[in-house]
Order: sequence, then structure tokens, then C-alpha cells
Amino acid sequence: MSKELKIGIFFAGVLLILAVFILVVGDLGALFQPSGYPLYADFKSAAGLEKGTEVRMAGVKIGYVPDIRLRGIQAEVVLSIESSVQIPVDSRATMASLGLLGEKYIEIIPGEKKQYCDPEDRIEGSDAVGFDQLGEMLVSIGEEIKSMSEAVKDMIGEEGAQGNINEIIQNLAVLTEDMRLFFDKNKMELTSGIQSSSRSFERLGQSVEEVSIEAKDFIGRLNALVEDNRDNIQINLESIRDVVEKTEESLKLLNDAIEKITKGEGTLGQLIQKPDLYQQAEETVGDIKKMIKPVSSWQTNVRLRFDYYGDSDLVKSYLTFSLKPASERYLFTQIVHDPWKDKFLYSIQGGLRIKDFSPRAGIMESKIGVGIDYYLLQDQIKISMESYDFNRDPRPLFRLWFSYSPSKYVYFLTGVDDFTLADRREFFFGLGFGL
Repeated sequence: MSKELKIGIFFAGVLLILAVFILVVGDLGALFQPSGYPLYADFKSAAGLEKGTEVRMAGVKIGYVPDIRLRGIQAEVVLSIESSVQIPVDSRATMASLGLLGEKYIEIIPGEKKQYCDPEDRIEGSDAVGFDQLGEMLVSIGEEIKSMSEAVKDMIGEEGAQGNINEIIQNLAVLTEDMRLFFDKNKMELTSGIQSSSRSFERLGQSVEEVSIEAKDFIGRLNALVEDNRDNIQINLESIRDVVEKTEESLKLLNDAIEKITKGEGTLGQLIQKPDLYQQAEETVGDIKKMIKPVSSWQTNVRLRFDYYGDSDLVKSYLTFSLKPASERYLFTQIVHDPWKDKFLYSIQGGLRIKDFSPRAGIMESKIGVGIDYYLLQDQIKISMESYDFNRDPRPLFRLWFSYSPSKYVYFLTGVDDFTLADRREFFFGLGFGL
């Protein structure tokens, strides 16, 4: 037998043995994987995941996937973790990919607990969003956008509403552009204002603590005063007893007067005893009711509001009386105390409610002005902006604020006053009460 034939038979035998070994044992790479302990994770779908896939944590390889099998209706993925790596028990396993079209791997998102998994433990599996699920989500979003556009189309199609809405949208577009330019130019000043507001909150907290201490001291003094004046209180109780006795005498006199009225004595007695006089009085009362009925249907509201300006350390107060003759129209007046000038100003404004928008105009703090309110969450949240004093140099005063009303009796607000001028701009926080 020739040397060349022997070499050929040797290489053929080696290749045959290697092929048989690959078919029997499987992936040779698994033999060279470092030893570790197994963990299990369940996924709704393991599509695209193969045996031998890497397992990573924080982007670092910590193991591989030795097996993928079906467990009930979910895919159970076996994770072989290096023995030197500890996995917190509240960690999650998710499928990720290297780039948009790269191969998939298992990413371990570590938890915050200090307890670690033991071998054979199971951790939570989090499925990634695939292209088919993403398509279903996009279709659902498209249907919602279509429904919303149809609702907006119906609303705009109402008579008289299209012009108002177009005008409001144009005004909001102009306002948004102005505010964008303003914030771009005054970013540093706004940051400084927010920091000043934070310091104001700290001062406000200190003031609240001081008020609490003073209240406790006042209660203590009140208790001492009661103890010192216990004898005087006894004397006052005796005075009250005298008042009660006099009240009993007054009731006796009232009873005598009622008996006289029953007998027809006096003006009221004649009114009761003579039907003609009673009928005339009833007709007169009916006429008075007809006269006051339109006015009695009006809704009224009284509100008291206090705004705290942190930079100036001043409180600005408002007393508002509202009159609402119809559901879509309203009128209100205000008495405003200006703490900077230490004087009282007045406001008289009228407005119209259109859906969630409410434009208004009139006199604002003794100057001509306009404003607009936008309501959210069944009128619990209101975004307001107003401008007045149009002859002021260099520009009118602009004010923007947000208010939240957890109930009809109390509301909170925060905003920025005169925000178009950096040297006059100031943040404020407020508390209001409704009666």
C-alpha cells in the first residue's frame, strides 16, 4: 500500500470520527462553555432564540442557553449562569438583539433585592415587542386617531363654532411661538427664578413651623387664662340665666300677641279674619315673585384668594363676586389689594364659555385687559392667561397660572407674573376658598 493512500485513509477516518462526534454530541461549542448553575425563565414566545445563545447582564456575557423547551403553552428557556455571577431574586430576563437585525440574546435586568438566586430557581421572563405586535399597536392607534378626527370634525361642523375655534387655534399658535422665543431668550433667568421659588418654599415651610409654634403657645395661654378666670365664667353663667328668664317673659308676650291676632285684633288680625285683605296680599306677593324670578335663577359665587410672591415676600389678596345669569355667560367683580403700592384695585370682567375654552375681557386691576381660560378634568384643572395695561412701557403685563380645585370650597394655584420682562418676572403660589 502506498504512502499517499495511507495518509488519505487516515484523514478520511479522522473526518468520519469527527462527523459522528458532532452528530452524537451536538454543538461542540457547548463543551467549551464554563461550568455554571441553571436558572429558568418563561416567555410567551421564544421565536428567533437558538440553543447556545449568549446570556448577558449589563452588556457582559455571563452564560449561555443550553436548552429551549415547551412548558404548558409557554416557552421555557434554560439559562446556564457562570458560578461566579450572582443574580438577584427579583431580576427579569428579556430577549434583546444586537442592533435592529442582529442575532438575539438573553439580557438579565438585575433587581434591587440583596437576596440571590439559587440553582434551579425561576426568574420572571419579559417578552420583547415584535414587528407583528408593533403592527397591531399601530393599527389600534390609527383607529383611535381616526375616531378622534371624526369627533373633532363633528365639533368643528357645528354652526358658529368653526370660526371661534379657528380664531382660538390661531391665537394659541401665535402665543406658543411667542412663548418659545421667550423661553429660548430667557432660559437662564427662568432657571434662576425656579431656584428662587425653591428658596421661597423653604422660607414658607419655616414660616408655617413658626406659626405652628405660635399657635401652640396661644393655646397654652388660653388654657391659663381660663384657669385664672374661672370665677368670672361663673358670673357670666349667672348672667346667661337672667337672659333665659327674660326670654321666657318675651315668649309669654308673644303668646299674648298671637291670641290677639287670632281674635282679629290689630292689623294682622284683620288680615287673617278678612278674606278680601288676605287675597289682595296674596296677589301682591305673586306679583313680587314674578318680578324677582329672573334674578333668583342667577347663580352667584364668592371667592377669597391669597397669592404669595417669594422674591418680594409679599401676599396679594383677591375678593371675587361672580354672577352667572346663564350656563355659557358670566360676570364677576374683584377687589384686589396691591401689596407693592399698598392700595386697593378693582376688576370687572365678562366672559363666554365655549366648550372647554372661556375667553373674557373687561377691566383687570383698574386697567383694560383680556384673558382666556382652558378647563380640564371636569373643570378641576384650569389653565389661565391674561394681559392688561396695554399702554405700559415697554409692553403690557402678561400673567400665566395653573389652578387645581379638589372641591368647590378650596383650590390651589401656581404661576408666573409679568413673565415677558426679566427684571419684573416673579413666580407666585396661591390658595383660594369658595363660599
